[in-house]
Amino acid sequence: MSDLRQIAFYGKGGIGKSTTSQNTLAALAELGQRILIVGCDPKADSTRLILHAKAQNSVLQMAAEIGSVEDLEVDDVLKVGYRGIRCVESGGPGLCILASVN
Repeated sequence: MSDLRQIAFYGKGGIGKSTTSQNTLAALAELGQRILIVGCDPKADSTRLILHAKAQNSVLQMAAEIGSVEDLEVDDVLKVGYRGIRCVESGGPGLCILASVN
C-alpha cells in the first residue's frame, strides 16, 4: 500500500489557488497519481478546469435542496474529470483546496 499524501492550498481570495491547484493536480494525474480534490470555497470553483465545466454544485447546496447531508449519495457529490481526477465541492466557509494524492 502506498502512502497517502495530502496537499492544501490556502490564502486570501484572488491569488490563484484554484488555478494553481488544478494545474498541479492535473500534472500529478499525468504521472499516474490518483487524485481527489475537495474544494472548500463558497464559490465552488476549485474543480472547474478539471471538470471542463462551470462550477459544480456544492455539498452544502445539494443538502439544502433535499433536506440534509444524510440524504445525499456519493454519486450526487463526487464528479470525475480530467484523467480520472475525483472532485467534490463542499461549499464551506473556508478559502482552501484540499487534495489527496495516492
